[in-house]
Amino acid sequence: MPCQTRRRELRAEYDQAPISLALYLAAQLVDAAQDLSQVPAGHLHHRFLGWTR
Repeated sequence: MPCQTRRRELRAEYDQAPISLALYLAAQLVDAAQDLSQVPAGHLHHRFLGWTR
């Protein structure tokens, strides 16, 4: 999960494009899932996308 500062930056950067933010984070999730195959998918989803709601 990005730190609070990076979350604020991402929200500001993608302020008018929340779907683009979700797509960007989903791509990061795929990369992380490949590197962290032992971590449950639900946990990764929460870390990468759960905070955007």
